Amino acid sequence: MKANHATGQNSPAHRTGSGTPQVSRRFLMAGGGALAAGLFLPGCASKQPAASSGSGTSAGSGSGKKLSITMTPFAGANLAVMPKEFVKEYEQSHPNVRIKIDDTLILTKQTAAFQANPHNPQNHLVFSNGGGTAAGKATGMYLRLDYSRIPNTQYLQPQFVEPDHCGVVFGADQMGLVFNNRTYPKGFGSWSDLWAPAQKGKLCFFTVPWWVIGMAAQQNGGGWDNMDPGFALWQQHAKNIRTIVTANPQFLNMLSTSEAPLTSHYLGTSTAWRQQGAPLGYQRPAEGAFFDPVGVNINSGASDDQVEVCYDIINEMLKPRWNQSWVDASIEIPAVSTTKLSDKLKAIPAIAAGADQKFVPVDWDIVGKNMSAWTDRWNQDVVSKI
Repeated sequence: MKANHATGQNSPAHRTGSGTPQVSRRFLMAGGGALAAGLFLPGCASKQPAASSGSGTSAGSGSGKKLSITMTPFAGANLAVMPKEFVKEYEQSHPNVRIKIDDTLILTKQTAAFQANPHNPQNHLVFSNGGGTAAGKATGMYLRLDYSRIPNTQYLQPQFVEPDHCGVVFGADQMGLVFNNRTYPKGFGSWSDLWAPAQKGKLCFFTVPWWVIGMAAQQNGGGWDNMDPGFALWQQHAKNIRTIVTANPQFLNMLSTSEAPLTSHYLGTSTAWRQQGAPLGYQRPAEGAFFDPVGVNINSGASDDQVEVCYDIINEMLKPRWNQSWVDASIEIPAVSTTKLSDKLKAIPAIAAGADQKFVPVDWDIVGKNMSAWTDRWNQDVVSKI
């Protein structure tokens, strides 16, 4: 991920390049008047004036109703631990804000809702990995954020700053090989082990594993801008895949029971599963693992008031206390420079090595622009032949 850390004034009352005064967060939180429209930067998506999401009521309307925010954390493992703890505390200190947690709104559902009506989103603050952020940015579903209105972004390590400021990264997970260590006590050493003939009927994948297609392409004369060799190889070895899963609990069951004992997945999630008793191993392939930035995005259909509250939520989550809670639960490299590794994370070599270790390079813009087409092609050329 390219470093492109932007600096700017930290006061929420500074002016944009257009000279429009920005309303202070304190004004909104105190229940003042509704925010003026048009205060947000163009970029990944242009903020539409006077957008109303239907699910939110202005905190400054004088009606006494609460402003409603729907937050979508990841489901499974311990990935909802920090968001749920944060919501309890935030609502106590912000009685005019209600935060609903809905972890069922996966990327495909969000995208379908956005395409049906971009001004009536199903959620507002969305936890996303690198692929999800890239896809949402490409479609205009996620906003480009004004980092000067999220002062704690100044503490992000350079490797974690999203170049177009679509979203804010909290940490980085890593994608490598995950397997049932009872079935495969010696593990695996290469990405090519996934498509080896010996693994026929042994694999499971979560929806579309675009990075696995990319690795197959890179090892067979292609790359991110030419995925044809990767799709051709997986079409040839489609029978290696036993099933495609769409939820983490299903994924865990397939791996743990050895019904489909091999996949590519996250270091963090698989480590959490192993700590809960699952017989799983993780290995970094010889060619390298994937560095996957994980954080939050704001849906471009959110109202101005909802965006302002989301800014405040993100700023709070970037404080060391909450960033520490996030990386400990998700088992990730922290994005915030003031966050210290706990003993638990120091004991994991791939985390302790930090963000400067060698990772497989990814062109996230290409990934985002092609995700939809790759998904269709994967389902048609590969999944149909399982």
